[in-house]
Amino acid sequence: MLYQGRGDRIRDFIRAKIEQAEPPVVLLAHSLGGIACVDLLVQQPLPQVELLITAGSQAPFFYEINALYSLEYGEPLPDYFPSWLNIYDLRDFLSYIGANVFPNKVQDVLVDSKQPFPRSHGAYWTNKAVWKAIIPRLP
Repeated sequence: MLYQGRGDRIRDFIRAKIEQAEPPVVLLAHSLGGIACVDLLVQQPLPQVELLITAGSQAPFFYEINALYSLEYGEPLPDYFPSWLNIYDLRDFLSYIGANVFPNKVQDVLVDSKQPFPRSHGAYWTNKAVWKAIIPRLP
């Protein structure tokens, strides 16, 4: 709720870190961090960001219920939006598929942590399938 009400500071922090980084930039975000990164990348072009990677993110769901801060439901992602890899786990009730919501903009990768919820929500980073999906896409 804090992010929904006062997300500007969080997005400003992410933007500052992007501006300090040497291009090409890859944003790797989990859960609410994915929502903040999507919002930031919708609001303005950041050409140094080549790839957005989200894991366990609710950004597609927020968009579908018209709760995504930066983009009203029915509006497409802007043309300048970077490539987006979205990793989800069917056992993680907080992860959502993006390709059906944003056709031709999101590539979804299904992984299986074999962990029950809520542990599945934090199990991405120890799952070899996650890194197998990420590493070949890094610039």
